[in-house]
Amino acid sequence: CKNLQRVVDISDPEWAPYWTNYKMMKKLIKELPTLVPADAARESSDEESPSNQNKKPSAPKSNETMGQFPGERAFFKVLNAELRKAVHFFDKAVQEFTIREERVREGILIMKKPGYVMVSDRWSSLAKSLYKLYKDLLLLETYAIMTYCSFSKILKKHDKMTGYNTRANFMTKYVNNANFTHYPAVLRMIK
Repeated sequence: CKNLQRVVDISDPEWAPYWTNYKMMKKLIKELPTLVPADAARESSDEESPSNQNKKPSAPKSNETMGQFPGERAFFKVLNAELRKAVHFFDKAVQEFTIREERVREGILIMKKPGYVMVSDRWSSLAKSLYKLYKDLLLLETYAIMTYCSFSKILKKHDKMTGYNTRANFMTKYVNNANFTHYPAVLRMIK
């Protein structure tokens, strides 16, 4: 995911371990056995017509057989660990930014008090901290968007490679319920 790597590169280095490890999951997917029946694979390679090239492999009737493969179990363990990591990081970041926002607001109130001598250095440092907070909040919003996209994209790759249909189910049950998919507090702070 090229865009993810660009965002990781411009983000705070302290955030590096909390970004989705897309490369590792992609590597795990490449090691999974393909679940396309041998007959279907042979038919598609024998017939080179354009209508057959766009056909998707037939998916197994249920996703229950996935648990039989150690590679599948390992992939979903890593996927769940990545999800827990993202949820934990986002929660801690929101808490930190809420505290930072309160401090900036307190600083503004102190400087607006009657009789307070306005020193340009203090206004300048307050403006810098406000700018840094805003920039970090935008980066946190980008983190949320990119994390969501990385889960969607890696599951799409998984389904394409294995023939299973896990993306919609996993996204609905787990990812869509994660804190980084709905973040009104962050949006309020950005405004």
